[in-house]
Amino acid sequence: MNKIILLLAFCFLPLTTFSQKEEEPKSNKNEFGFHVGATTGIGLSYRRWISKTGIQLTFVPVITDDVEFISTGLTFMRSFKNGKYVRFFGYLGNHLIYNTDFIDDEDLHYNIGIGPGFEFGTVVRFNLMAGYGFYNVTNNLNAFPCGEIGLYYCF
Repeated sequence: MNKIILLLAFCFLPLTTFSQKEEEPKSNKNEFGFHVGATTGIGLSYRRWISKTGIQLTFVPVITDDVEFISTGLTFMRSFKNGKYVRFFGYLGNHLIYNTDFIDDEDLHYNIGIGPGFEFGTVVRFNLMAGYGFYNVTNNLNAFPCGEIGLYYCF
């Protein structure tokens, strides 16, 4: 009889452990790094997480004698699950691109994208985002899947 009780105790003990509410880890709210994305921007990037809501600013100017390229992005994020090593979130990206070349040809593009994203790591976080994008919204609308990638240092 004692063996049966002991066996039942070992069977139900893990169930009580898994049923406890998992607390979100205390994470750093600021992230700085480099990001490349068709709908979220290209260049140096800063992120700020306030509770489950995040905002990402991305910017790079490239100015030479022949070319001007300016990429600026503003992305809104909502965290669904923040574990110790992985964060799962959704995003809405906005990307404005200004481009001129040596022939004085000017282009202005506005891209929008939406989808899920993942961050992996603790202090240095690798970021992957994939979704659906709408490209050159103001002139000649195109729509197809998009991918975004970034590397951030958290502080």
